[in-house]
Amino acid sequence: MPSTIVPKALEPGATIAFISPSARINHEFPGVMSRATSLLEGRGYKVREIYNRDTGIQSSISNRLAEVRTAFSDPTISAIICTIGGPTFTELIPALSADAELHSIIRANPKIVVGYSDISGLHWFLHAYTGLRTFYGPGAIPELGESSSVDDKSSPLAFSVNHLFRVITNREPIGDIPRSPTYTAKVPTIFRNPASVEPPELSPTPGWIWLRPGKAQGRLFGGCLTVIARLGGVRGIVPDWKGRIVFFETAIGDDEESGNPLPRVQAGIADLIAEGVFEEAAGLVVGRPFGYDTPEMREQYIGVIKGLLCEGRLASKNFPILFNIDIGHTSPMVTLPFDALAQLDSEKDQFSILEPGVL
Repeated sequence: MPSTIVPKALEPGATIAFISPSARINHEFPGVMSRATSLLEGRGYKVREIYNRDTGIQSSISNRLAEVRTAFSDPTISAIICTIGGPTFTELIPALSADAELHSIIRANPKIVVGYSDISGLHWFLHAYTGLRTFYGPGAIPELGESSSVDDKSSPLAFSVNHLFRVITNREPIGDIPRSPTYTAKVPTIFRNPASVEPPELSPTPGWIWLRPGKAQGRLFGGCLTVIARLGGVRGIVPDWKGRIVFFETAIGDDEESGNPLPRVQAGIADLIAEGVFEEAAGLVVGRPFGYDTPEMREQYIGVIKGLLCEGRLASKNFPILFNIDIGHTSPMVTLPFDALAQLDSEKDQFSILEPGVL
């Protein structure tokens, strides 16, 4: 794989592009996109939304490939934020993998790239073919377009935005990963009513839980569990897992109200085990799972992790496991830099990034 390329820190007044390489719903949420744009412009950045309406499956694939190429090829764009995840990014991988000219363009003019969920596939592609460090963090829909005020320091929006910009603008080591005292347990109201400006309902955060104690250092890599389980079968983009601090989190369930079903979570972790992800892993970080909001439900989720990774043939691996971090399908969320050196230390109750995210 190519050597790591770390993008430059986002400078004041830079241009940020929104692209939609998976789900194509920008036009359904104009108010959300407008709020996300205003938020970034309010911080002094220029914003471009690169998006063309699709007319079918092949039209969508062509549009997305063109939009990705436009964003990476434009030297005036410094950062790319993916609007949302979705189910279809893998449709782009064959063409992106074959586009050697694009790989060269990206390496010559590296940009900050942010996204989560199905955007795990974009992160894996960029790491494998260009070496670019990217960032697992919020999108425009719904995070940056949330209806609450970024000036309200207690809001999920403020937490997510402040940590995102801490990671992509600051050239100092990122340091300790913060913890939000509250979170929202419900799906944003915009998914029922795109025009909704109802603020999120907040609950106390249960806090971090060490499922297995220990201390470890390793380079971060992972993504959304069900997505990365699929990506393990895509030749050419699978990372070397040796010595990694692996991270994963789980998506919202099919009913768009509850969490990912436990059998699916169990199957996803089993897939990673079968793919050898944990054979020489240094540690594991698990995001707060959407929909598992009672102590009983959290214990069921934890039971799956422990049953597969702390018992049986992997019990002797003894790498630390930290659960309930603000990553992925939860609000608020922190931003994690791929391939950055991180540390877990249960004795100090600490998860920290030992390097800057950007240059």
